[in-house]
Amino acid sequence: MTDIERIYTINLRKEWLKEPRAKRAKRAIKTVRDFVGRHTKAKEVKISKGVNEMIFVHGFKKPPGKIKVKVKGDAIAVEVRLIDEPEEKKMEKKSVSIREKISGKKPEEPEKEQPTKTKINKEVEKRNKHENSKA
Repeated sequence: MTDIERIYTINLRKEWLKEPRAKRAKRAIKTVRDFVGRHTKAKEVKISKGVNEMIFVHGFKKPPGKIKVKVKGDAIAVEVRLIDEPEEKKMEKKSVSIREKISGKKPEEPEKEQPTKTKINKEVEKRNKHENSKA
């Protein structure tokens, strides 16, 4: 399979002008998906957070007229990003030790201290004293 890496300038205005104001950004997203799918022949097109934010920068009624994007991927799936947008680092999965797998125990997490009624009452009393001293 061949890897695809291309830069496109997509004209959104000619498409979103056909829609009512409230649906223009949605139409712009759909236009990006259709354009990239048509030009790369990919079955799945993923739009990055940066492209989404760029389209919604002025709200859903006024998307930009043109957008310049970088497309990366293969024939099955491609990802659409802004040209200057950094690639997101995927989080590494925490490895589970063999002993934990055998015993079936999950790693222990520190317990969070739950506020008790006495602590809550003390905080309320402090607040009330502070408010009464102002008056």
